[in-house]
Amino acid sequence: MFSSKPYKRSKRVSDNIKREIAHIFQFDVNDPRLKSIVVTRVDLSDDLSNAKVYISRYLENIDLDESFEKALNKSKNYIRKKLGSNMNLKRLPSIEFYLEDKIQE
Repeated sequence: MFSSKPYKRSKRVSDNIKREIAHIFQFDVNDPRLKSIVVTRVDLSDDLSNAKVYISRYLENIDLDESFEKALNKSKNYIRKKLGSNMNLKRLPSIEFYLEDKIQE
């Protein structure tokens, strides 16, 4: 009997978190500075307690300056709240955002 899964649960949950956070940035966040970012990947710890969300800019002319980082950190609690209402998890991971310099082409 097969009990192995194609990949770990943390990978499956991180894929779902990536999709949900991208949806939240695109449709729910009102700050125009945060509308043009892309979630490139989410690294989730094996115990599902910490999520590292890597983001990049969608357009080259967007500056990733201090005001952008302030807006991102200010919206962190809102994003976590929306994530909790959209996903069925017993415990939500803490979220940390990391900026990626390169634009993926």
